Amino acid sequence: MHRRVKIVFHFVFTFCLHWIATRAGAEDHADYRFELYQEDNNRITVTTHSALFDLMISPHLQLNGEYVADSISGATPTGAAPPNQYHYLSDADLGLPPGTLPPGTITGNTNSSAVPLTQMHDFRQSASLQGTISFGRHHFTPQLSYSEESDYVSFGTALNYSLDLNEKNTTLNLGWSRSTDRAIDDLGKWRDKISDDFLIGFNQLLGPKTFLTFNFTYGHSDGYLNDPYRIIVAANAPQTDANNPSGIFERRPTQRDKFIGYTSLTQFITPLHGSLEGSYRLYHDTFGVTAHTVSLAWYQKIGESLVLSPSFRYSRQSAADFYYEILPDINNVPKYFSPDYRLSEYQTFTYGLTLNWKVQKWLSIDAGYKRYIMQGLDNVTSKSAYPSANVFTVGARIWF
Repeated sequence: MHRRVKIVFHFVFTFCLHWIATRAGAEDHADYRFELYQEDNNRITVTTHSALFDLMISPHLQLNGEYVADSISGATPTGAAPPNQYHYLSDADLGLPPGTLPPGTITGNTNSSAVPLTQMHDFRQSASLQGTISFGRHHFTPQLSYSEESDYVSFGTALNYSLDLNEKNTTLNLGWSRSTDRAIDDLGKWRDKISDDFLIGFNQLLGPKTFLTFNFTYGHSDGYLNDPYRIIVAANAPQTDANNPSGIFERRPTQRDKFIGYTSLTQFITPLHGSLEGSYRLYHDTFGVTAHTVSLAWYQKIGESLVLSPSFRYSRQSAADFYYEILPDINNVPKYFSPDYRLSEYQTFTYGLTLNWKVQKWLSIDAGYKRYIMQGLDNVTSKSAYPSANVFTVGARIWF
């Protein structure tokens, strides 16, 4: 574990134990959660352990922190198109008479319509610490965060301000965050990226049982924005190995601006002892990607201690301006290009069900399942590029 992450986590853990011992009976809490993300066909598997705490230190100060550890392994697309789209080396390419190339020059299944995969393994960990300082109607929340993996390091700072109005029925929110990142590029060199995000929004209580949220976010990123492991193949570049095609690394713009609008409405329905939450998110960036996301969740109280929550989420996005599954001409390469299927035109569906059980006054546990489905819409990118996955979660919360 990286030394800086150890220091933050040790502080969080020690502080949490101290307050458990000295503040019994308060509404503070500590949580643990485990999540398993498993893609179909033995692709990517991610196991996540997370721990957090939330402490009300005084009427004017609330402190919370989180530590997350992810183990990632499995097969992921290289970015190359399926082998049946390649041009394979021929006698004509070499100016030789037909039949000159010896058998076995071309290897692998040249008729395969599945995208090539590569095995990967990594360990990612992050820690964050934030405190909310309150003075009457004014609330200031500074935050520090740190994340690292083998080829990526990120340090984040943030400051949020909230103002209560209208007898706390309205809250105005302003926020800023900066992420200073370093990543290893395709040449093995460390490259820098800086991202700033600005948020403005409000929360509004429309009635005793109705709650509205609206946020707008603007973000700007500058620096190394490539995925260093994505290669792209040109249609007219001769290949000899269907399993390991030769290509060139992707090239994205060094700047990106993003614009995000988000709104949600929560309505409690007394006769049903439940509440409905719906949200809509509109995303657009200067890569040319526009995305729409709609989410619905129902929270049903069962008896005195159970809450059952089915949910559904649908998202659809357009392709980036520089997305290609395969380059048409190796001799006329565009300024920017990427074969990353996550920049293509696609849609996703997520179905979920979560159960929360208040076992005791001081203890609750929860378990959940989600099914994630990703489908391409451009009729160009191979269907095999898009993953579907099962997501399992289990967690516990202790109040003290």
